[in-house]
Amino acid sequence: MQAESECYLCLLSQVFRVTGVLKPGKEQTMKMAREACGFLARTNFNRTPPEISEDLYKLLAKLSGHPDPYSKIKKESIEKAWQLYPEFKELVDSSSDSLRTALEISLAGNVIDFGANATQDWLKDKKFLNLGSLAIDDYKLLVEDLGRAKKIVFLGDNAGETVFDRLFIEKLPCQVVYAVREKPIINDATMEEAKLSGLAEVAELVSSGCQAPGTVIESCSPEFINILKEADLIMAKGQGNFECLEQVRGPFYFLLKAKCEVVARYLGVSPGGSIIMKSKNFTQRLSLQF
Repeated sequence: MQAESECYLCLLSQVFRVTGVLKPGKEQTMKMAREACGFLARTNFNRTPPEISEDLYKLLAKLSGHPDPYSKIKKESIEKAWQLYPEFKELVDSSSDSLRTALEISLAGNVIDFGANATQDWLKDKKFLNLGSLAIDDYKLLVEDLGRAKKIVFLGDNAGETVFDRLFIEKLPCQVVYAVREKPIINDATMEEAKLSGLAEVAELVSSGCQAPGTVIESCSPEFINILKEADLIMAKGQGNFECLEQVRGPFYFLLKAKCEVVARYLGVSPGGSIIMKSKNFTQRLSLQF
């Protein structure tokens, strides 16, 4: 899906989140803000938000000299998630539908995001677990398709929720490939964070070859495209992956919280709604036409 006019302010707000983390001083903060405004004024908005965000963060990295400003926060998010892991694993194992419970915990973890409506107190009160009724719930369809799947590709999102993704992957009966970003961007998981989350114990870890905070098919490595083509199911986590892949034909399921008005409006749900959705362009195998 293409960016909308509201995305401009969202992208600009991310600049100040970065400066809030790095604290470069007033003069440098003003320079980064001015440069970002200039970039956003010139850039092509007939692209997905993650594609624009990738270029913006490359600019911020160049200006600040910090290619991974959220490095410490990512590690802290993983540590916090590991504190909850034993309790959540017990909850999953004692559930009458352990797969559903594990999936809901994984989905709830999607609140850990410093790119859209960042929530930093998610560990303190565990309110992030209160999903309520899902805005879109294709769980039954997912179970049917999982029953036929031999190979699943799971497209990861943010560091921290990776630990909760592990809970879900532990319940899957088939081979799982877990894909991460090629390089750091926002608080998205790279290979380093995936390993810290213990995902190498339950899945094959690969890089998509893409640095955007979403899976931009045209930017993925040929090796990863071949992996996608072999997948019986592709589970895409997070809003960025949805924005990039919702029009791609393939065996996609989307797991996300609609964190902004633009995506919520596009999906016809209320902002903040949690979603398990079979792609409207679902096909048995990935079909690409560049």
